[in-house]
Amino acid sequence: MTDAPTTRLMLVTPEVADAAAFLPALEAALGAGDVAAVVIRMAEADDRTRLGCAKSLVAAVQSAGAAALLSGSGVEDIVGKSGADGVHVSAEDSGLSDAIERFKPEKIVGCAAPHSRDAAMSAGEAGADYVLFGDLTGERPFQETLERVEWWVPIFELPCVGLAAEIEDVAALAAADAEFAALSDAVWRHPQGPAAAVAAAGAMLSMAQAPTP
Repeated sequence: MTDAPTTRLMLVTPEVADAAAFLPALEAALGAGDVAAVVIRMAEADDRTRLGCAKSLVAAVQSAGAAALLSGSGVEDIVGKSGADGVHVSAEDSGLSDAIERFKPEKIVGCAAPHSRDAAMSAGEAGADYVLFGDLTGERPFQETLERVEWWVPIFELPCVGLAAEIEDVAALAAADAEFAALSDAVWRHPQGPAAAVAAAGAMLSMAQAPTP
């Protein structure tokens, strides 16, 4: 019998326009625990500003041993120049097939599929490296995300990511054997700061995955 996969943390940033302003929070989060990957959401800006911002953030993520994935309109054009490990797109975006054709197998192509099981399956069939369930807007309940993860894991080999609404939700995602538990606002808006949030999430994951005596 094989062991269940170990659930690791993935961070999803807010839309970042100013790397210098966001770097302290990012570096604090990365230094507080085991983070597998960071989805860097790039704000709209001119190409030069955007590329400079992306390079700084990507370097910080990779220095911490995590994979850096860019997300946002038009980021495909700066993935290579920024040194990012890949790109994160939406299953509902017509650019998914283009991203897969353009970047794989050299880069990671991840896919968000918050609204449709069919979209998630289509993304997997197209060649995405993972699917992410969850809604960054907060309009959909975490229970819906958890139900999607619990449906996906026993059926599909493709890794899945569940977006936790609160730090405590990572335990439920680990119990469901999601490969990754993603955190966004729960980290960046944590009252004690992003380092405390990541440390707490890591402790919960360790507890949830500890072998039973």
